[in-house]
Amino acid sequence: MKKKSLKVLSVLGAVAVCLTATGCEEVISAVNSAIDNVISGAIEGLTSELQGALESNLGGTINSSTEEGSSVEDSSTTENSSDETDSSGNAGGDENVGDGVDDLSVHFLSLGNKVSGDCTLIKTGDVEVLIDAGSTTGSIGTIVPYIKQYCTDGILEYVIATHGHQDHIAGFTNSSSQGKGIFESFECKTIIDFPKTTVTSNLYKEYVSLRDAEVETGAKHYTALECWNNANGAQRSYTLGEGITLHILYQKYYESSTSNENYNSVCTLITQGENNYLFTGDLEKSGEESLVQSNHLPKCKLFKSGHHGSNTSNSSALLSVIQPEVFVITCCCGDQYNFPHQETIDTVSVYTQQVYVPGMIGTSGDYELLNGNIVVSSTDGKTVRIDCSNNNTLFKDTEWFKKNRTTPKNWL
Repeated sequence: MKKKSLKVLSVLGAVAVCLTATGCEEVISAVNSAIDNVISGAIEGLTSELQGALESNLGGTINSSTEEGSSVEDSSTTENSSDETDSSGNAGGDENVGDGVDDLSVHFLSLGNKVSGDCTLIKTGDVEVLIDAGSTTGSIGTIVPYIKQYCTDGILEYVIATHGHQDHIAGFTNSSSQGKGIFESFECKTIIDFPKTTVTSNLYKEYVSLRDAEVETGAKHYTALECWNNANGAQRSYTLGEGITLHILYQKYYESSTSNENYNSVCTLITQGENNYLFTGDLEKSGEESLVQSNHLPKCKLFKSGHHGSNTSNSSALLSVIQPEVFVITCCCGDQYNFPHQETIDTVSVYTQQVYVPGMIGTSGDYELLNGNIVVSSTDGKTVRIDCSNNNTLFKDTEWFKKNRTTPKNWL
């Protein structure tokens, strides 16, 4: 019998003994009935039944001192579930995960063209977080309709632009051929972006203009540095749902000057129970070292590959700490930068085979899907499920990989 039930029985037994001396037969009967209910496991309604009887006979009220416990709801596996991975067990989550953890889904969008870029939608309940909106203005006609399927109230609670490069901010702007971008298609409640930038392009200027127009209509705008410092109304952490928190992390290039825009990337960590999901934009190796030194990073269920799988990112200094179980490379395989690089594949192979990529340049030279839209979701904050719109094939098992990359020894 559970300790909680034994405690209730002990209290009720003592009450019964005391009441026997007073001759309150009706109350004694109620207590005995309650004891039977505890023994049978039906303790719901126990307190109200006893309290009603006591108040009726003794003319007073009593307060229950019994602890309130939270129920654990087991997650069931859908028959058509794809890849599912267990928790690393050291992700920095609550020991009692399972109690009150909301569902979470992370959507890595296929951007519909041959330019690698980032656009990640995170959803829990009625709360949506959008990290970046790439890769070109030609992606607007792809990403806006996709997001509208999930953001049905037209409100993005949090919008994060990691840095000022086109392949991360183009979709926030508008296009004569593709229509309105994110800022004019959705109400954006809180906008978080980069404290410093090297970018002076017209596209960036349009991003700033449309962002500021959102602020004029009620949006809040903070830099990642303001969030880290809890300054000017910004917060280092934001609660997204039950057991789910968005954390703005620190890296030195929020304050140090650099000629490389990738180093300005905003870095975020989302925790859901025991699960941790890390997003670092295009942050490169020196920034990754700073990220590790400046934050207590946990093992991560999911890591969005830094800089589209480039060898300038995804360092052992970072991966050895977070030890990702799922690794999503947001690139178009074989693009002008020949992403993803072999060095990144070799490094991540030490930790996982669960590597997924949205698309590639096909033999005809046109954009083709690999996994398509990649959705990583969890209902319990412990395990995750992978669902891809095209197929769930691991990157190492794709024909593109077999023809264009060398299989690491860890994947043999």
